[in-house]
Amino acid sequence: MAFMQFDFYSKALNYHTTVNVVLPVPDPDDTLLGFENRYPEPGEKYQTLYLLHGMMSDHSGWMRYSNVERYAQAKKLAVVMPNACNSFYTDYAFGSKFYTYYTEELPKILRSVLPLSEKREDNFIAGLSMGGYGALYAALTKPEQYAAAASLSGAIDLFGETEHPSAAILSEDTFKDIYGKDYEYFSKEKNSLRTIAKEKAAAGVELPKLYIACGTEDFLYESNQSGRDYFKSLGLDVTYEEGPGRHEWDFWDPYIRRVIENWLPLKNEIVSDK
Repeated sequence: MAFMQFDFYSKALNYHTTVNVVLPVPDPDDTLLGFENRYPEPGEKYQTLYLLHGMMSDHSGWMRYSNVERYAQAKKLAVVMPNACNSFYTDYAFGSKFYTYYTEELPKILRSVLPLSEKREDNFIAGLSMGGYGALYAALTKPEQYAAAASLSGAIDLFGETEHPSAAILSEDTFKDIYGKDYEYFSKEKNSLRTIAKEKAAAGVELPKLYIACGTEDFLYESNQSGRDYFKSLGLDVTYEEGPGRHEWDFWDPYIRRVIENWLPLKNEIVSDK
């Protein structure tokens, strides 16, 4: 596996930022474990997982606290881990455009220098907590880009659409820079996963398949159950799993492994770009 860190200027963010990327290139352990691995030939690319961090973390979290690099290597999967600060992966009303960055600008930049497939069937997105919201948000608003999206302990109900809103657990200061002091820049049509999913489903849009997982001792457990039920009521393809665990890496590491090894529609090989 190759680990790379890219530092570059983002027009959407209007500052320099960092993204971590791992590529499943040949590794010494491949021979020892009997895996076949090679470099892409011209016209070949990697399937790609965009993997989003949670609040109060950054692009380094997944590499520091999980074994995602090892899981991806075995499945011939590239993994992209951007930094989105505490943005909730949203375009600020005044300032940086995080949603535009991770759904539009970042894929273009990386595909210009790395062999990453552009095909919908080869692109996936996942995240934990705030990143779980970001993954579902991207998948529902840009369903033409992703074949599947996974949320682990996701903050998927922000402002009281159920009796267990995620925002009620967090400080008001958490959201004032994103949605305004009185949430005046938050709109259900633009930011609510439920409203977006309902409108897309009613319009007959082909939506990505979804995976939702949460620990039974997690403070977001009830909102994840409610989100599961609502998305299923719309006819979305939803896989739900739960198990013992709190809002912590002891839960997220084994479940991202389940996502990569058992749930994502991976081809387990380098894919053709034609």
